[in-house]
Amino acid sequence: MYSNFIPGTKPLLTCGWFWSIALEEISWPYYGRVVDEKQKDRPSATRGVNLLRLSRIAKSNLHRENEKENYRRPLPNSSENDSEVKIENTDMELDFNENTEDDAQDESDNTACAPEDKFSGQDQSQGKVEEIENKTQHYDSPSVAIMPVADKPKTLDQDSSSEHIEVDAPLSSVSPQLKIQRVKEGSGSVLDSDSTKLCNNISQVLWHPSDLSVRPVMPSRKADKLSEVITSLPFEALQPSDFVKMPKEKLDALNNKIIAIVNGNTSVGEKQNVIRYLEMLSSNADAANILTNGPIMLLLIKMLRQSKVSALRVQLASLIGLLIRHSTFIEDNLANSGILGSLTDGLRDKQEKVRRFSMAALGELLFYISTQNDHSRDINPPESPSKDNKPTSGWQVPNSLISLVSSILRKGEDDVTQLYALRTIENISSQGGHWAARFTSQDVISNLSYIYRAGGKQESLRLAAGSCLVRMVRFSPSSIQLILEKLSFKEIVSALVKGSPREQQISLNLLNMAVLGTQMFTNIGRYLVHLVEDKNLVPGLLSLIEQGSEVLKGKSLALVALLCKNGRRWLPHFLCNARLLSAVDRLAKEKDNFVRQCLDAFVNVVASTIPGLLDIITGDIQQMMGGRRHGHISTLSSRAAPKTNVHIFPVVLHLLGSLSFKHKVVSHQVLQQLANLIKLVETPFQARDDFQITLLRVLESVTEESRIILENPIVIIREILPSLAVLYKGNKDGDARFLCLKLLFDVMVIFLTEPFDDEQRSEDFKSIANTYFLPLYPALIEDEDPIPMYAQKLLMMFIEFNYIKISDILHPKTISQCFQFLLGDLSSANVNNVKLCLALASAPEMESKLLSQLKVVRRIGNLLEFAYAKGMEDFLEPTLGLCRAFLLRSITSRKGIIDAKEPDLLSDGCAETRGGAVDQQQCIRDIMDFGSNVGVLLELTGYHEANVADLASECMVLLLKAAPREATTGLLTNLPKLGAILESTHRGISHLFVLRMLHALGYSCRQYLSQAMILSISVPEISRIEAIVSELKSSGVPALATAASLVALELQRLPRCI
Repeated sequence: MYSNFIPGTKPLLTCGWFWSIALEEISWPYYGRVVDEKQKDRPSATRGVNLLRLSRIAKSNLHRENEKENYRRPLPNSSENDSEVKIENTDMELDFNENTEDDAQDESDNTACAPEDKFSGQDQSQGKVEEIENKTQHYDSPSVAIMPVADKPKTLDQDSSSEHIEVDAPLSSVSPQLKIQRVKEGSGSVLDSDSTKLCNNISQVLWHPSDLSVRPVMPSRKADKLSEVITSLPFEALQPSDFVKMPKEKLDALNNKIIAIVNGNTSVGEKQNVIRYLEMLSSNADAANILTNGPIMLLLIKMLRQSKVSALRVQLASLIGLLIRHSTFIEDNLANSGILGSLTDGLRDKQEKVRRFSMAALGELLFYISTQNDHSRDINPPESPSKDNKPTSGWQVPNSLISLVSSILRKGEDDVTQLYALRTIENISSQGGHWAARFTSQDVISNLSYIYRAGGKQESLRLAAGSCLVRMVRFSPSSIQLILEKLSFKEIVSALVKGSPREQQISLNLLNMAVLGTQMFTNIGRYLVHLVEDKNLVPGLLSLIEQGSEVLKGKSLALVALLCKNGRRWLPHFLCNARLLSAVDRLAKEKDNFVRQCLDAFVNVVASTIPGLLDIITGDIQQMMGGRRHGHISTLSSRAAPKTNVHIFPVVLHLLGSLSFKHKVVSHQVLQQLANLIKLVETPFQARDDFQITLLRVLESVTEESRIILENPIVIIREILPSLAVLYKGNKDGDARFLCLKLLFDVMVIFLTEPFDDEQRSEDFKSIANTYFLPLYPALIEDEDPIPMYAQKLLMMFIEFNYIKISDILHPKTISQCFQFLLGDLSSANVNNVKLCLALASAPEMESKLLSQLKVVRRIGNLLEFAYAKGMEDFLEPTLGLCRAFLLRSITSRKGIIDAKEPDLLSDGCAETRGGAVDQQQCIRDIMDFGSNVGVLLELTGYHEANVADLASECMVLLLKAAPREATTGLLTNLPKLGAILESTHRGISHLFVLRMLHALGYSCRQYLSQAMILSISVPEISRIEAIVSELKSSGVPALATAASLVALELQRLPRCI
């Protein structure tokens, strides 16, 4: 029977044929034995047939056959075209099984093992039943997982029934029924591919297919060796493969011989030998079908009822159970054979072994009957509610039988019999619906709870009882109240921490349903109070999330999400835990579908709690500011209930530090709530200092995502940034002041690096710069490091984008602060310091006398030397620009001197005609200090970056104009460096740079002679320079050739006695 069990549906075993599957919606886990002959000897009518069409026609035929039960019920409308294919033989079995095994092997139970059911043992033959009592591994044969197909996503309307767990009726009423091709309560939704649509409700991903696994009730049997049985039989004992091929005449003859032996006056030993032979045949699905639906089964039922020999009754009950277990279809007429009565009598037998195998066989039969009745209900709904409790198939199972099976769970019953009863209830409860409700009663739950918590019971019994509880509460959520009255949270958590993987899965399921139950049953909340005090719960869940199996990881995440959603007191326990958040981030790489969807649901549920939390915290702060409530930051270990929720606010910061949560937590709503909070923080209140630091760090984490900033410009620019400026002013906490400025800086960097065309935004930026930032600048520049650095960066940025004008900051104190860095350790300088000074020195509004009063020329030269020596390339261009700005201010203070890009130092009468009177108010008095930096200017003139070389060569020319004597000294004492530049004409250096150097050299020679300077100049170097200049006289560039000719004359005038 299990080989054709369809997940989420009921196997159709009626009408002499088998409608096995709707291929569009479900796939099919195989359980049990299927032999090669089952495939080889399939009737030819089934070959080459479109299976999809056949399954549709089979379903239609079922409707037609049911019509004779109620001819008034109209046939369902169908848009499918089924007219092309007809089933000629309605008794033909449609078997889609592809699994094959060797007939000599024992039955394999490993085809659909649940992830947590990795147990190698299985029930043994009748002669070894006693071993079951001592070895728990022989209880558990791997199970068939009820799982939907994973590669075909469901539509939203298909899963609408599992959107929420509904409050069911009292335990005596019918539980929510299963629908064909769909598993109630979202058991299959965890494998849907469209997880983003389903994970918003955590209840949709609570369940794993292994939670509804079904396992055979009847233990596997090791048949005797065929040779021993054959020799002791009075007829030809065929192998199963030959038995299923027998024509009807021979089969009838063999049946008659078997009946004569079993029903005749033969010895018990002969009867037992025949039964052993039939047990061998039963392991073949086709043979089991023949025997179950033929006269042999009727004889076995009769013999079980009439026989007085206990050993024979044990074998008869075992054989009936094996036949039912392995059959793929059972005809309706067996319902009238008295099989239920015979097995019921066997269950009341005085002999323990008879009761055991009667219970196992009865369990197989009841499971089959439950699938038939519920399946018929799904196909043909009752015409009125009053008919709902009436069976719709031929099987009549009285309530007394249900009570008898349930009574097996009572204290004092045989453990093995109890195990078979538990597996019966477990399998039936997997279906939900009417039959599951028949077993869901207070007495059953009480007995199951006792078995599950009983320390003296073997583990297989306890796990089966726990599995039954989980299935009952799944389809009857109200039963969780009864379970919690019998099982304390302490016991469940203890099993979660110390139990085996299967026990941990049971505990997680019970805890999940208990927490879910608080949303429907208010009295459950009183049980959860004790859960908070359990110190083992949080570490236990963390360990499972980190190291558990995929099933345990997913369910643990679901439980954490439910707890966080249930009460805010859980948030800091879990979400301020670095271990959990780190594990969650690692699980984001997990490939397992169940884990991924539980993780998605966990993240969505937790993120959904943040807006409500922020609203509550906002209200608490407002009440504290009004004096109606006193706030404090309590430790997580404190048992005392805090008066406010402000202490939970760090949860938001921790979530933003997780990659999994960051993009989920921050929304426009959350950003607006943070803006409201920072507005409140402008006003002091109790515990504000700690809260403001956390809030600022939250905002800092938010600004790390430029997308969030750019998508919410209004709330950022008009609410948060002004509040940051207000919060900075007068704040005694240095960390808070730094975070305020850093946030302002980070946000402005994001906005100003993205192009925009919005006049209003430009006005907003001007307001931020001039109304909020600029008034704070004097305080910022004098604050603790690194606040001044960020302030200068931000000021420079506002100046570059014209939101602040130089004239707005031309105050002696501000200017002095900007150049202050030059007087300190140059290694701590940053390029923004230099750029700001350059902007000030280059501004027309700046008065040169203010720069002169600073007396920083020597320090600027030192900075240039330092930057070049240390390879600080980003410093070279702005520092040279700063040198140029100072030099230009110095030469323009001389009346009549005008700067030009082209050098004119060798023009006729240059030194005399342009050496006008100096304007003392505008000159830079210490400009001559640059004379000590001629060497580095010459080296930078040959630099590989054109901009740097251009500035360096221009500064050299300007320096000769601004400080002729000092520049001449520097140049003539660095002739080797000058010669290297002049020689580099052939290596592609700009002609302009060479021209400037020629003018500088010629001008220096004139200065040397005119000023009667005394310098130690190397004669060989002069000769070398002359040779280079002589070559340049023949240059193809007229300006170079002319300048070279003039320089050659000046060089000849130099005295050779030097």
